[in-house]
Amino acid sequence: MEISQESIEFIISWEVAGGDETRSRSEYERKYHRPHWPGNSASGLTIGIGYDLRFARKHFEGDWKTRLERLPSPKDAYTRLAGHLGRGGSRAAERATSDISIPWEDAIAVFRVRRLPSYIDETKLAFPGVESLDADVRGALTSLIYNCGRGTGKPYQRLKRDAYQQIRAAVSARDVAGVAAGIRAVKLYHDRDPSVAAGLKRRREAEARMVERSLHESAA
Repeated sequence: MEISQESIEFIISWEVAGGDETRSRSEYERKYHRPHWPGNSASGLTIGIGYDLRFARKHFEGDWKTRLERLPSPKDAYTRLAGHLGRGGSRAAERATSDISIPWEDAIAVFRVRRLPSYIDETKLAFPGVESLDADVRGALTSLIYNCGRGTGKPYQRLKRDAYQQIRAAVSARDVAGVAAGIRAVKLYHDRDPSVAAGLKRRREAEARMVERSLHESAA
């Protein structure tokens, strides 16, 4: 399954520049080239384009080992970052890894070549039949999965589970407006963490509008 180039740039911009595509690289090089922690309890130490080490245990070696070991310094970057796999982040973890700097080129390569295809596959599993919809709709749903993941099994994820079910039903019915409504329904789930809710809700709204643009373009 392919997604639109616009939606690929959309995901990058929301991961590093609050949705401003014109500032993706500059914001990455200003704020995110070193490991950072988004500041909420659900996240781990994060590198590259929204690459959360808390959820990367299975694929970190394949994605990053060669690139990190190629850095001029520090020579132990891979080993030290691997120590944060599966763990929640903290400001102390940021400070302990602040001498590690990952070039934009490596961040983009891992995103495009390694992680994006994986998240597209996750999107297909989360929303069966999505392949039949417009490339922007597929991209908006890939952005949702990239940011929020596919899991809905924990008790506190009830609102997310309900919203995802709404999206699945809309995808099955090829109801593009219903897909947008389902994405907006995920906003209720974000209210559980007020420290990050505002930014996440803005991203959900942007995804929903991307879906609706595809609807208007088809009508035109």
